[in-house]
Amino acid sequence: MKPILIVEDEAVMRESLRDWLTDSGYQVETAEEGEEALKTIAEQDFSLAILDLRLPGKDGIEVLREARAKRPQLKGVIITAYPSVQTAVEAMKEGAIDYLSKPFDLNDLEKLIRGTLGPVQVEIRPKATTEIAVAEPAVVEKVEVEEVIAITREEIPVHLKQGKAHFEASRYREALKEFQAVLAIAPGSIETRVWLRKTNEALTKPKVEAVTEGEAAPVAEEVKPKYCVWMKMGMVAHRICTSNYDCLICEFDQVMQEKMASGEAPELDAALERFKALPGNQRLCRYAVKCDVSYRLCTCLFQCATCEFGQMMEDATQRKLAKLAVRREALLKKEQKAKA
Repeated sequence: MKPILIVEDEAVMRESLRDWLTDSGYQVETAEEGEEALKTIAEQDFSLAILDLRLPGKDGIEVLREARAKRPQLKGVIITAYPSVQTAVEAMKEGAIDYLSKPFDLNDLEKLIRGTLGPVQVEIRPKATTEIAVAEPAVVEKVEVEEVIAITREEIPVHLKQGKAHFEASRYREALKEFQAVLAIAPGSIETRVWLRKTNEALTKPKVEAVTEGEAAPVAEEVKPKYCVWMKMGMVAHRICTSNYDCLICEFDQVMQEKMASGEAPELDAALERFKALPGNQRLCRYAVKCDVSYRLCTCLFQCATCEFGQMMEDATQRKLAKLAVRREALLKKEQKAKA
């Protein structure tokens, strides 16, 4: 059987889909954006492509259209968190066999694939040599918990919500228990698999241990400096971030924004021209540079004050800060009552 191609710009979603289909016996390749997908399809024959609708550059429907022009036998499935009748009809016109809204059940996706491609053909392969094993992509280490909570199907929404709350509060072990409990009863839940992967990634990050006075400090890995977003975007030659990527409180960021808006800084104009000359898939949004989002291209040439996406991200940050303030106030009142 020919392999399946997953085209998805969100890394956690892409890897979760890949892991599920690989575990189900399918050969899987992945691509992060449209141009990469088209190049991969030109070089290799695929039986099916699973494409996210909203991709950097060309969207999933455009990619399917161009791919089927070269390989008419290719079948496509469009997945999206922003479903609409218009895009569903357009996808079907371009030859998509289905149009799935996120989050969808992975069991439904597998049934669709099996019904389209037939049963998985099991391939027995010899053990990989050391050289081949080194070339394999790294996977996120899975962290096991001592016990799995037994829940019913009706309790899934409650435990999923509780797991997310634990994750946001950095209680990753507790979050892991909740997500594994949900997955035990609903193994096809893509949303749960995405959160489980995020939690495993958080748990397997190196921990920084506190050292008491007079105690020898453990040898730590070299910590890479956090370079300023404006340096990463090529606007300044060198600058280290002093605000932990919280640009909203950064005075330097405000000054740069004002200079960009006024047009009175020729050195920034020159840097902006260099930015415009970059290939489209390299003109990253500042939020992608900061790793707040996995991938996004800049659409406003760094005029962040006029960017709708930038405003949305700032609003989300402010809402999160407001919630934290309310939570702190509630905890403070609780402590005061306990003392009284």
